[in-house]
Amino acid sequence: MSAEWKVLNTSYFMYFAVMASMIHGFTVPGAIEAAQRRRGYTNGLFEWLRKAPWGNPVFSGMFISLVSFGFLGGISGVVLGTEQINMLMHNTFYVPGHFHTTVVTGTTLAFMSITFLLVPVLFRRELILPKLCQIQPYLFGISMSILGLVMMGAGTLGVSRRHWDMAFSGAPFQYEWPGAAYLMMGLTGIFGVIAVIGGGLWILLIVGSLLFGKKLDGGKVSDKPTPIPVDTQAASAVAHGSDHQPVPGTVILALLLFVSFVLYYFVNWKYLSEVWLLS
Repeated sequence: MSAEWKVLNTSYFMYFAVMASMIHGFTVPGAIEAAQRRRGYTNGLFEWLRKAPWGNPVFSGMFISLVSFGFLGGISGVVLGTEQINMLMHNTFYVPGHFHTTVVTGTTLAFMSITFLLVPVLFRRELILPKLCQIQPYLFGISMSILGLVMMGAGTLGVSRRHWDMAFSGAPFQYEWPGAAYLMMGLTGIFGVIAVIGGGLWILLIVGSLLFGKKLDGGKVSDKPTPIPVDTQAASAVAHGSDHQPVPGTVILALLLFVSFVLYYFVNWKYLSEVWLLS
């Protein structure tokens, strides 16, 4: 493929990926806001978010993964996918930092959180240590998000992705990294350990619940359909016809995502302009 086609495909066409991220970033929290507002949380822009079930690991894990995937992973993914800016980040520590915010926090945490729902619903077992179940998504999700940020920060400073010793100890021509690079690599180790603890905690809770959780009563089996009451969470999340629920809070969040992307995108173009003289 020609250089012209690659530049077109990975810069101008890359904005379609931004549009897809914006659509996902709008519809998922928008559905949550619509359901919350139907339940009566209508005061201000963000009462629906403040009074969301943050103590439920199914919800908290999902929402943390949404934020990490959309803000951290989505924005950094467009930066890596743009050929011109990618010259700054290619094969640096920025690359695994991006994937930790998408594949790990964005995807793995989402699957972790849904297991807290599947164990009681599908396997009919009560979760053990419920307080630790509430803590686990925060412990894993927040530590992994910070891990991804500091990895991307180290990569922005040029730290190599594929070398075991960034200091090149003993090499005849050594490179003096700024102190911020060593700081971020140190933070990578610290928050990596915390994230591993969070992951191990999830294994303990889920496997322990499957093996030792209290067996839940399945109830009586009936061939008659059970109607959903009008005042439940399930009923609040379902709408038919033209019953449109405004979601102003989600609009603000989507605009915040867009502004964050634009600012960070052009900051990286400024970084790129500083290396033009090297040619």
